Amino acid sequence: MITTGAQLGEFITSLNGGASIDATLLNTLIDSAKTIIENERDWMVLRKIDTSKTVTTSNTWQTAIDLSTITDLSLFYGDYPVRLFDGTNRIEYYRQIPWDRRLEYKDVSNTFCYDESTKNLYINGTVPFAATVWLNYVMLTAEIDVENTSTTIWSQFLARFIPLLGFYAIGIHMGGIDYDTITARMAPNNLSFMNTLKNSMMTWDDKKQLSSLEGNDPSVPVAGGYPRANAINRYDE
Repeated sequence: MITTGAQLGEFITSLNGGASIDATLLNTLIDSAKTIIENERDWMVLRKIDTSKTVTTSNTWQTAIDLSTITDLSLFYGDYPVRLFDGTNRIEYYRQIPWDRRLEYKDVSNTFCYDESTKNLYINGTVPFAATVWLNYVMLTAEIDVENTSTTIWSQFLARFIPLLGFYAIGIHMGGIDYDTITARMAPNNLSFMNTLKNSMMTWDDKKQLSSLEGNDPSVPVAGGYPRANAINRYDE
């Protein structure tokens, strides 16, 4: 079972016919593979909630909430990725609006905008109560070092899927960097197994996502008052 960067590096060396690849290059190939896979969908195991930020009733549409401290933030997810929670029972839901429409929405409650360049989030309208900000987001995973023999890698995913990174990395290396006739014969088999393993990983994630949706009617308003974005409201007459 592959659990460390060094073990992944050894696996890739085996796929490469025993020929080693420069560690810096190999780390880059693995990081590229990881980036491709993680950005293909909002994997369930990469979804997180941050509760490190707070707001008060003195907040305005110009009050910046610094998200740069959430170092593993990739992107928001969900119809209402921002919620305000008073610590007991009150919750307010906020949907994202385009940054370039900030002025048009500055007085519209239950909306927020995000400045990608500065990593600052702004809540529009009037903040109804002092609260903790609950932020739904998809995380970035830690970089992998093929010379590290102790740190568990890609721990968010099952270890059985880690070889997928190796197949991606060796595919990039052999196909674009070190291509020869032997590589040409090996490539179809490696590609076939890689796709099979990837499909298994996606099926695993599909089941996780379906499990979280069972018994959840998308036409029912959130908390009885907030219809989901772009959903048909079958309760309107």
